[in-house]
Amino acid sequence: MEVKFEIGTLNNAQGKGNQRKFIRLQQEEPMTDDELASAIEHECTLSRADIKAVFEALRYHVAGSLSSGRRFHLPKLGYFSLAAAMNNPEQKKITGRDIFLRGIHFQPEDGLLSDLRQDVSFTQAKYAAKSVIYLPDELWAKVSGYLSTHRYLTCRIMRSEFGLSERKAREWLATFVRQGRLTKEGTAHRPLYFLTQ
Repeated sequence: MEVKFEIGTLNNAQGKGNQRKFIRLQQEEPMTDDELASAIEHECTLSRADIKAVFEALRYHVAGSLSSGRRFHLPKLGYFSLAAAMNNPEQKKITGRDIFLRGIHFQPEDGLLSDLRQDVSFTQAKYAAKSVIYLPDELWAKVSGYLSTHRYLTCRIMRSEFGLSERKAREWLATFVRQGRLTKEGTAHRPLYFLTQ
C-alpha cells in the first residue's frame, strides 16, 4: 500500500517564532457499504444481504455498549471508547450536565498496527492542500483545455492538474456546474464532470 503525504509548515510554532514541519496524509475516499459488502462476500460464505445485516447489528451493539459506559471490542481490529470533556473546567461544582461527548476513540490492536507497518509505504503527493489562486476565466481556460483532450473531470484531477486543495476543487466544480459550463454525472461518491454540450 502506498499512502500519499504532503509536508506542511507551522509558522510561529508554540508562539516562539519557530517554524515546524508536519506531515499531512491525503486520505482517499472510503469504500461504500456496497463495495465493502461485495468485497467481503467474495471472501466468505455470507451473502451481501447477510453482511449488510451484520453492519447494522454491529452499529447497534457499538452504540449500546458505548452508551452504557463500556468499551467495545471488535476482534482483530481494536477497541472503541467514548471521549468526554467539560464545558467549563474552572467551575467549582461539576455535574453530569457540564459534561459533553467529544467523540469516539479507537485503539487498534497490536496485530493490526504491526501488519500495517509491514504493508504501508509513503510517497509525496503531487498536489497540496493549499490552492493555486486563479481568476475564473484563467482556470476555465485550463479546464476547457484539459477537456478538449480528455472525456471528463473529477475532483482528484482538478487537484493534481491545477494545484487545487480538495475544498477549492469542489468549489470550482460546483461553480462551473452552476454556470452551465460543466454537467455533473456519475454517483454521489464518484461524481464525473463533463463539458456541457
